[in-house]
Amino acid sequence: MLKETSMILRKLSIFGFKSFADKTELRFGEGVTAVIGPNGCGKSNVIDAIRWVFGEQKASTLRSANMQDVIFSGTQKRQPLNMAEVTITIENSKHILPTEYSDVAITRRIFKSGESEYMINRVPCRLRDIHNLFLDTGIGNSAYTTIENSMINSILSDKAEERRILFEEAAGIGKYKERRRDSLRQLDRTRQDLLRINDKVQEADRTVRMLARHVEKANRYKRYFDDLKSLEVGFENKRYSMLAESIIKRKEIMAQTDNERTSFKTKIAASEAAIEKSQLAIMEKESELERAAKNVSEANERIITLDRDISVARERSGFASENVERCGKEAVALDEQIANGSALKLQTEKAIIEHETETQACTQKVTRAREELSTMDAKVQECRGSSDRLSQEQIEIINELGEQRNIVSGLKTNLANSIERCEHDERELNTLQLRVEEYEEAINANRQKLAGEQEAHRNLSVSREQLLTRIENEDKSYQVLVENEKRLEANIDSSKSQLKFLEGLDAAFEGYDSGVKALITSKKSDIMGIVADLVKVEDEQTAGIIEQVLGTAIQTVVFKTDSQLESAINYLNVEKAGTASMASLQRLQKNTAQRNMDIHGAVNMAGCVKTSQECAVLAESILGNVWITETAQQAMSLSLAHTSETFVSKDGIICRRNGTVVAGASKKQAAGLLQRKQRKDKLTADIQAFDKEYRKAVNDKEICIINRDEAKFALVEVDEKLNRGRQKQQEQETTIRHFENEIRNILEKTRNMMNECANMRQKNIEMENAISEGETALEALVVRKTHIETLVEQARADLLELQKNRNASAEHLKNIELEMMGLTNRINQEKTDVERIGINIRNFSAKKEKVIEEKRRAQTEITDVESSLKSKIESLSVEKQRRGELEIIRNNIREEYNGMQIELDKIRKDMRVDQSLLEESANTFHSVEIEQTRDDQEKRRIRERIWQAYEIDLESPPEDLPVIDDEDAKVTENINMFRERLKRLGEVNMAALSEFEIENSRLTELTTQRNDLQTAVEDLDKAIKKLDREARTQFMTVFEQVQKNFVAMFTTLFEGGEAHVTLEENVDPLEAAININVRPGGKKMRGVGLLSGGERALTAISLLFALYLVKPSAYCILDELDAPLDDANIGRFVNILRKFSEKTQFIVITHSKRTMEAADLLYGVTQQESGISTIVSVKVEEAALQAA
Repeated sequence: MLKETSMILRKLSIFGFKSFADKTELRFGEGVTAVIGPNGCGKSNVIDAIRWVFGEQKASTLRSANMQDVIFSGTQKRQPLNMAEVTITIENSKHILPTEYSDVAITRRIFKSGESEYMINRVPCRLRDIHNLFLDTGIGNSAYTTIENSMINSILSDKAEERRILFEEAAGIGKYKERRRDSLRQLDRTRQDLLRINDKVQEADRTVRMLARHVEKANRYKRYFDDLKSLEVGFENKRYSMLAESIIKRKEIMAQTDNERTSFKTKIAASEAAIEKSQLAIMEKESELERAAKNVSEANERIITLDRDISVARERSGFASENVERCGKEAVALDEQIANGSALKLQTEKAIIEHETETQACTQKVTRAREELSTMDAKVQECRGSSDRLSQEQIEIINELGEQRNIVSGLKTNLANSIERCEHDERELNTLQLRVEEYEEAINANRQKLAGEQEAHRNLSVSREQLLTRIENEDKSYQVLVENEKRLEANIDSSKSQLKFLEGLDAAFEGYDSGVKALITSKKSDIMGIVADLVKVEDEQTAGIIEQVLGTAIQTVVFKTDSQLESAINYLNVEKAGTASMASLQRLQKNTAQRNMDIHGAVNMAGCVKTSQECAVLAESILGNVWITETAQQAMSLSLAHTSETFVSKDGIICRRNGTVVAGASKKQAAGLLQRKQRKDKLTADIQAFDKEYRKAVNDKEICIINRDEAKFALVEVDEKLNRGRQKQQEQETTIRHFENEIRNILEKTRNMMNECANMRQKNIEMENAISEGETALEALVVRKTHIETLVEQARADLLELQKNRNASAEHLKNIELEMMGLTNRINQEKTDVERIGINIRNFSAKKEKVIEEKRRAQTEITDVESSLKSKIESLSVEKQRRGELEIIRNNIREEYNGMQIELDKIRKDMRVDQSLLEESANTFHSVEIEQTRDDQEKRRIRERIWQAYEIDLESPPEDLPVIDDEDAKVTENINMFRERLKRLGEVNMAALSEFEIENSRLTELTTQRNDLQTAVEDLDKAIKKLDREARTQFMTVFEQVQKNFVAMFTTLFEGGEAHVTLEENVDPLEAAININVRPGGKKMRGVGLLSGGERALTAISLLFALYLVKPSAYCILDELDAPLDDANIGRFVNILRKFSEKTQFIVITHSKRTMEAADLLYGVTQQESGISTIVSVKVEEAALQAA
């Protein structure tokens, strides 16, 4: 009973699989089931069927070239099948398999097309589903469910991989390794995804930083664009309105001109009506003329027709006369031909009778010649049979002689080839040794290259870090320069705005007295300017003090001469334009004395201003007696000491020479004219300085971008070099491994070649003995061949003589037959001639009758034609007389037609005069219309341009549209200024505003994904380490149990023996090699490679059952595993088999009687029909006899 697993194989159904052409069933019981049968009967196909149904994918394991080879291929009596199907039923009463069914049927089909089907309980599924169903259950194509005799060498070979598979299956770590492989694949994919997402994050980060710069630039662009839009739309709207007014005026002119055109068109229409009426009358007269001309033409045609008919009638009469004459001659010639044919027919009929008599005599000769030839053929056939038998015997001897020669020649060739191959192998061995040395040199060279590449890789890594630092520094510098550029641009705009404001105040004469404003706006050329324009102050504080001291005198209008001054006075009085303070340099020169005064603690204000040389007297006149002190106290004290002078402190206290003191200040005081002028000069200088600094900042920013891009390009090159370096390192490492593998392969090949050489030398001796025996047999065959050749020559001579006589008889018969054939052909030809002559006579008679009839018809036609000719001549005379009358009528109508044409030409001349006047009016209208069109186009162009630029329709402009009152030139200048600013900005990506949001969102999303992937990598690393720990623990637990079980099993099978199973030291247990060392009783400890066949089999059995003690398999298939064992060891094997059959179901392929006796159930495989395997139940006694 199977106490542990309660899961066994119940039934195997096979159809069309290999030699099982018919549907076959095997039912398995508990314990041991043996399958027996002679070699070649197909019993191993039962094992292959079980392997195949559980999903075996290697055709070589099933002893096939490809998977379609498992389909029954047919025999001499059976057709091949197109499908193979195997079903295995498993009892699952304890539900060890993860399914609710108590019986699980696994089915696999394959078709000739290569298509496969898998089913679980007749439900289609995948192969993976079957693998997952049996994972770590001990069922399926696991490591130790099927053990073949040939697998013993694999399990005990130097390659420890086979043994490791057994141990891993027993430890049940397959699911761990599968999960670990899945996790590693997932980890690799995740790391690849992480590399890709890192690249994307870097790219997105660069894009976001770039777009941020574009966004800032786009905002500035929008601000300038809005200012330009407000100014340009207002200006163009003003032009648009002016053009609309011009268009209305021109429309009035066009309406007046259009009325004139209408009048002329009325007159022309009347003329055209008269023309039309005349043309209708002319057309009627023209039709009448055409009819008359047509009547004349028709009369001419009738005359021509009658002339032609008369000519034809005369020709027909002549042709009919010729036919009468010709038919008479033909009738005479036909009478002569009929007489000649009748005579020839009688002559030919006599010749036929004579030739038929000659043919009968010739037939008798042919009969006699044929009888003679038949007798000769019989003699020739008899002689040929004898010759053929001798020739056949000769051929057989020649073939036998050739075969013997081929055998001897083949042996000699094989011997020579074998000797040559031995010599070649010796040379090859020397070559291989040289190749090993070359490969070792190549390995050393590649190792040196690898070291160089690694050093270059380290240097490039250092360069890469330096470039990254440089790029980071350039990015920081770029941000600083961008901020500086913004600041300078803001300063320029602010200064220009202030300057524009101050210039606007000056243009509007803000702060000027009315008289001063009137003089300046009168544009008198003799005005030098006001005092504020003619003096220059270095700083704004001094300008304020001077303005405070001078007061309204700062607006004094200055002239050169007194006469100019008087003229200005008269102008103000006449125009009543207000009052103004005025002075002339001539007058000041006379009234201003030279001063050389110096006051301690004060500075003369005249020295604080700058003027031209011409206006120096002006500064001295208005400021010569004004002094500046540091403090108000000094001003107060000095004014008492110098009463003729005016003192002012820097804090604004004025002590005038008349004794008054001016002090105090308002919270906010407007700048005076001098301060305004000084402020404008300063703003102009500041704008120039800011602009210079701005251009430098832009240039520095471009240089920074270039430096950063150069560093990035260099970084890309370094990365490419690093990648190429890594590839080269991998290539060199691969090359080194390749050369090392080649050396191992060469050493293995050398050992094999040395063994082959020893075998070939032994075979050479055997071939030399075979050659000597073959040459003796060859000499005997040559003697026999010579005797047979003599007999063949004699038989061929006799046959040649008989054939010569037979050919003479055949030639005689042929001549007689030819003669007879000639007579027959001649008779046939003469009969044909008689028939042909009769047909000709009948044809000539029929033709004669036709000729006579044709002559009669021709005579009748002559009579008819002469009667018709007379009538046509009379009609021709009548038609000619009528044509003359019609020509007179036609000429009268033509004269009336010409008079009507003259009247029409007069009406047309009057209409042309009216058309000329209409054309002049039209030209005037067209000229105005062109101007109207030009203005309309300009209006439309303005409207379209404003719409395209700003999407504003000037037909319905917005209410908040600004009104532009400035001069066109000034407005145009401002528009150009804003356009210049926009141009200075260069290319602007307006989509950057939305792109920045998108890319920034994308960067956030990518960063989140990267973080998720990094977390996933860490989680997968932890999961793999956890799987490794669990698998390592489980493997070591099972390994230690197997160690103990193997020792126990081995000592049971080998009394006094020792056995050890160890793991490779200092290697992960999951990867370490598993080594086996055993010592059968009475022998030294040695490796499994030195054991005998029986010892190796028992060692493998010990290992197998040691594994079963740890993890019993539901079933186990043993394919002739007991073949190498003697009777004593088979007994031990059977005892173990019976012991383990309590937990495991065994299916054994065997030839051993002892193993059969231990089986609970026996199946025999036979081939009652050649090539077709069948299953029969066998009793144990019969099986024992069969095995014996």
